[in-house]
Order: sequence, then structure tokens, then C-alpha cells
Amino acid sequence: MPILNFTIRSQELDNPADHTTQIAQKTIKLNDTYKMKYFKLLHLYHNINFSNIHNEDDTSQMSNTIIFAKISFLNSQQSVFMETKDGELIQHNGMICLGETIKTPYENTFRDVYKVLHSKGILYINQPFTVQLFQLGAKDPDADNTAVADYNATGSHLIEPITCDQFRGPLNEGGQYLSLVFEYEEDEGK
Repeated sequence: MPILNFTIRSQELDNPADHTTQIAQKTIKLNDTYKMKYFKLLHLYHNINFSNIHNEDDTSQMSNTIIFAKISFLNSQQSVFMETKDGELIQHNGMICLGETIKTPYENTFRDVYKVLHSKGILYINQPFTVQLFQLGAKDPDADNTAVADYNATGSHLIEPITCDQFRGPLNEGGQYLSLVFEYEEDEGK
């Protein structure tokens, strides 16, 4: 089966108006239209470092976190992440888990995924699509906290966007990247 691979480098992010608060996003325009009856995420590799994406205002003692990507041409029938925030169920359509951040700077990680994202009907990819990056946010309550209500209100381990600044990391370093490797079967019908 054919392979479709694309990489998002921190130097190639869409240029937001406010890079300190807006989500790390890359718009990808493929040269050809793809008409797929089968689409599978095979592998991913990245060098996204927890120390770059961790919000210094948070007090978490964590050394890594889980990262996610939201791909705009996927919907809730192909991939969905559910979470509860303030008693409300939130559905993130098109979101896939990328695994954990790297723990050591300048390290790369490779992960086999083998996740079928589409196998029924036809999936068309003929328009520009976006890939947005998220993380499982980590927050600790105050060290001297003894109130259950304060503990419950910390908002820890909820999906948070990775900002452009966080994904870029320090401007005197080589930057970060994410590469996704897909396998697909093209629909030969008219």
C-alpha cells in the first residue's frame, strides 16, 4: 500500500497574530487529491520536549506529559477524545494521541501506532487541512493545600493547546518537529 508522510517543523508553523497564546498549527496543502477507502497511521516520530511546552506558571512536578494532534480532515467517526471538565463532557473530534514527550533535550522518539483511522466509505483529502498540537496539562494545587474542593478545581490533566512559542522552544535551538507516517489504499472507482 502507498505511504503518505508529512512533517511539521517548528520553523514552518502558520504565522499567528499572537504566537504566545495561539495554538501551534500547520496548514498542509497536498499537490494531489486523495480518494481513500483505507487510511492508517503507521508510525510517528518527534522531538517535542516537555520542558519547552510546560507552562512555567503551573506548579507541576511532572517530567513529561502526553501530546495529541488534531487533524482537520478526521471527524468523530474516525477519531475522538473525550474528557470531562467542570462536570461537562467535552468531545475533541479528529484528535489522535501521539504518546509522551521526550524527557531528554535533543532526543528523538519513534512510535509504532498501527491505528486504522478510516476503513468504511470514501475519505477525500483535496483541500488544505490543518494539524494542531495539544498536551495533557499538568497542574498541582498549592503545596499546603488541604481542601478537597481546591484540589478538585486545579484543572489538572485536561487537554490544553500547545502554543506556537512552546512548540518552537528557545530561538537559539534547532526547534521541534512531528512527523506522521500513514498507509492508505486509494479508491479506484469513479
